Amino acid sequence: MKEMTWKSRLNRLFAHRFALPVLCWCAALVFWLVQGAVAFAGDSSAKAKGTLTETSIPIESWQLAELTWGEPGENSAPQGQLITTGGDPQMILEDVSGRVVRTVSYNVEFDGDSREMCLYYTTKTGDPYSQDRRVFPKVLADGTYVYTLPRTQIVALRLDPCSPDENKTVGLTFTPQNITLNAASTLPGGADYFIPTWYQLFGLIVYPALAAAALDWLRAVGRQLAKKKQ
Repeated sequence: MKEMTWKSRLNRLFAHRFALPVLCWCAALVFWLVQGAVAFAGDSSAKAKGTLTETSIPIESWQLAELTWGEPGENSAPQGQLITTGGDPQMILEDVSGRVVRTVSYNVEFDGDSREMCLYYTTKTGDPYSQDRRVFPKVLADGTYVYTLPRTQIVALRLDPCSPDENKTVGLTFTPQNITLNAASTLPGGADYFIPTWYQLFGLIVYPALAAAALDWLRAVGRQLAKKKQ
């Protein structure tokens, strides 16, 4: 009897038009808050262990491919400027597995058309760089380029700082001459873990509504099948 009473109450609840959408939105909100709490706890733990720290990596510590240092009088390039020597310049940091990397940031000026720039990453030793594992930068008001990496173990990084046109060179001047991992200004604060971006907010609104529509359709199909069996 109690079971029937519970079922009747449940059926009465879901008989309301907006019951399923509200339930799905509540579930999405709970999931979002739990996800934010887990991310906050994970970063706090990494900071306490000293694996999530702001670290400046000099340009000289990166392995350069199709990039060379300019010298006064050589190709009219100032000293301290990197010059592309091919169409696919790369800056590689082979092993960052001992630390947690959330962001990569730097300031750079281009002498020429930089075109596309992106940051590749690997999650396992020996894995090749792939377009499935790359991020694109956000440019801040002060001109800083910031790459935000997914919350996973990062093993190696490959920065493609520009994509020159064929038979053209691009000069790059980093100021200062280093690239920063986990700059404090680029990491989320306490409340930031729970505040969605516009894109994420769109997903929190639309996807639960789609899920509710799908569940409502399945419920209707189930009722039709039950009637046929009778």
